[in-house]
Amino acid sequence: AEARANLSEWDEDSAWEGFETDAEGSDAEGVSAASKPRKRKTTVQRNRIKRRKAEEGLKKHESKIKARDEQTKRIREIASEIAERDAFVQALVAQQAEVDSSDEEDDGAGEVVLRRKKLGKSKLPEGDLELVLPDELQDSLRRLRPEGNLLKDRYRSLLVRGKVESRRRIAFHKAPKVKYSEKWSYKDFRL
Repeated sequence: AEARANLSEWDEDSAWEGFETDAEGSDAEGVSAASKPRKRKTTVQRNRIKRRKAEEGLKKHESKIKARDEQTKRIREIASEIAERDAFVQALVAQQAEVDSSDEEDDGAGEVVLRRKKLGKSKLPEGDLELVLPDELQDSLRRLRPEGNLLKDRYRSLLVRGKVESRRRIAFHKAPKVKYSEKWSYKDFRL
């Protein structure tokens, strides 16, 4: 019984501060035929509305705080994952150093080379070798014209960064198979 009373109390306040539209009570000209005079709200009703608004604001505030706490927990998880990964990389470096010292080959690289994920089956094309022969050189470097293609350079950088899949050029593509069929003109006859 108390739940019903609370439910009816909320339903009573759910109208938007007393502004309700009544489409059935209007005639053809759009003017309402018999509009009821608005009831004045009692202090009890006003207090109920204030309480309801305060509760809704409190719920919103609590949900925002909860979302923020979840984000901070997620930040801690990410930080712990990064710490684990760093420890793993350091262990790999130490292991690599042991292997290098046992083989007595020291090439000076103490870090683990991290490679990007390769897209596509084909390997990356070699970059163009850009050089100017001495007889092509101008007497002033200011008069030297840049050679190369910006589009090709940009495309190669996309390939290297792993943003675009590297593909090999297909010289001869498969031609579609030609299908032969008999004409049906023998069925078209006139009397």
